[in-house]
Amino acid sequence: MNNLADASRYINSFPRPNGLNTHSWRAIKKLALYAWDCHFSQRRFEHRINFLCKDFYLMIRNPEGQFIVPETFSYDTEL
Repeated sequence: MNNLADASRYINSFPRPNGLNTHSWRAIKKLALYAWDCHFSQRRFEHRINFLCKDFYLMIRNPEGQFIVPETFSYDTEL
C-alpha cells in the first residue's frame, strides 16, 4: 500500500464479522484507517489497542505481514 486511498480500499474489503454491530465495525475501521494515516505521515500511533476482532489486527499489517503500529500490544501470533 502506498497511500491512504489504498489503505481505505483494503480496510473496506473486510466484511463485517457476524455478531459485531455496525457501529462497532465502523469504529474499528476508522481506527485502522487512522493507524495507516499515522504510518504514512510517519507519526506515532498512540492509541491503546485491545480488540477481540481479529480482522482489525489484519487491517493494520502491511502487505509483508508486519504491523504498522508499535507492537506494544498482545496478539495471537496465529493471525
